[in-house]
Amino acid sequence: MGTESGKISIREKVCYGLGDSSANIFFGMTMMFLPYFYTDVVGLTASAMGILFLIARLVDAFSDPIIGNFADRHETKYGHYRPFLLYLAIPYGLSCFLVFLAPDLPYYGKLIYAFVTYIFLILMYAGTVVPYVGLLSVLTDNPSERLAINSFRFPLAKSAFLLCSAVVPMFVATYDKAHEAQAYSHAMIIIGILAVCCTLACFFGTKERSKPLAVEPAGRDKDDTLFSKIKIIAKTRTLRSFYIFFALTQAAFTFKGSSAIYYAKYYLGQNDAYLTGLLSAFSIAGIVAPIVAMYLIRKQVFNKLGMLKVATLGAAVMAVPLLLIPSEYYLLSSTFLILSTFFGELGIVVYWALPADCADYCELKFHKKMAGVLGAVALFSQKFAMSLVGAGIGLILSLVSYQPNAALTPAVSNGILTITAVLPIACHLISYYFLKQYDLDEEAVRDIQYELAAMHD
Repeated sequence: MGTESGKISIREKVCYGLGDSSANIFFGMTMMFLPYFYTDVVGLTASAMGILFLIARLVDAFSDPIIGNFADRHETKYGHYRPFLLYLAIPYGLSCFLVFLAPDLPYYGKLIYAFVTYIFLILMYAGTVVPYVGLLSVLTDNPSERLAINSFRFPLAKSAFLLCSAVVPMFVATYDKAHEAQAYSHAMIIIGILAVCCTLACFFGTKERSKPLAVEPAGRDKDDTLFSKIKIIAKTRTLRSFYIFFALTQAAFTFKGSSAIYYAKYYLGQNDAYLTGLLSAFSIAGIVAPIVAMYLIRKQVFNKLGMLKVATLGAAVMAVPLLLIPSEYYLLSSTFLILSTFFGELGIVVYWALPADCADYCELKFHKKMAGVLGAVALFSQKFAMSLVGAGIGLILSLVSYQPNAALTPAVSNGILTITAVLPIACHLISYYFLKQYDLDEEAVRDIQYELAAMHD
C-alpha cells in the first residue's frame, strides 16, 4: 500500500463520477423542488412537510450505518460496495419517479402516500449512495488520486444538478398550472431512467482494488460491531469534528438551495424563467468551483484544509450582502447568492475525500475496516442536516403564515430572508470552528499511508 500507487484511468474516474450524478438527481430534485412540490402542488401544509422530513431522517439514523457496516463486513465476487449499485439501481430509479406523483386522493391519503414514497426513496438512496461513498477508499490508496477522482466526480454530479435545475422547470412550464402535477410525473420518468443508467455505469466501470489489513486480533471479532465503530467516531475528536463540520456545511447548502424557489419567486418577485436561470447558475457554480479548487491545490496556492477554510468563510461572507440589499436590486442580490454558493462549492472536492482519509486513520489506529460506516455517517450527516433544514423551513414558513401564491407580507419576507441568508451564514461560521479542530492534514495523512504501507510489507 504505497502512497504513489493506485493510479486510476480517466474512464474509471468518469464512471465513478456518474455514480454521483445519479445521487445528485435525488439531491437536486428533493432539495430544489420537493418542498415546493409538497406545499404548492400536492397541497400539504408546511408543518406537515416539515414533520415528514424529520420522521424520514429518523429512518436514516438506522439505515445508513447498518448498510455501511454490512458492506464493510461482507464481500462478494463484485467486492464490498459495488454490488449495491447493481442490485438497487432499478428500485432507486423507480423511487425517484414515485415520490413526484400526486395521486388524486383525500388530504390524508396524499399525506400517507407522501410518507411512504419519500421513505422508500431515502432507503433506496441510502442503499446505493452509502456503498458508493465507501467505494472511493478501495478504488485507490493514494490520497492525491482520490482528490483527482473527485475533480471528475463533482463536475459530473453538478451537471446532473444542472439538468434538474434547468430542464425540469422549463419542462414543467410547458404545462398549464392545472396540470403541474402531471408535468412533474412526466419529467421524473426521464429523470428516473437517467438515475438507473448512471448507477449501472458506475458499477460496470469501476473496480475495487485496495484491500484492508487483516489486523484484527484473534478472538476480537465480537468487538467489530456497528456500535463499537459509532463509539469510535463519537469519542475521537478528529472524526467528531469532521462530521459536525460536515453536517453544518450541508445544512447551509440546503438552506440556500431549498429556499431559492421562494427567494426568487416571492422575495425578489421574479418569474419562472428567472428562477430557472438562478438555479442553473447554482449548478454551473458547482461545476466550475471543483475545477478551480483542484487547480489552486495543484499549484499549491492552498493545501486541502486551507482550501476548505477559504471556502467556508467565503460562503459566509458572500451571503452577508443579502441582508443589506433591497429586494428591488434583484440582480445584485442574486449575484451574491451565487457567489456564496460558488465559495461553498470550492470545498466540496476536499471534504468528500476526507472520509477515505478517516478510514485509513481508523484502520491504522483502531485496526478496523470502517470505510462503509464512515461514508454512511457522512451521508447521514448530510441527510440529517437536510431533514432539520426541511423541518426548519416548514416551521419558519408556518410561523410567518406563508400561503402559496399570496401577496408578500413583511413577515413572510423576513422569513424567506432568514432561511436564505441568516441561517446559512450561521451554519458556515459555526462549521468553521469545528473545521479548525480537524487535524488530518496532508502531512498526517502521508504518515498514515507510510505506516500502513509498512504493515502490508
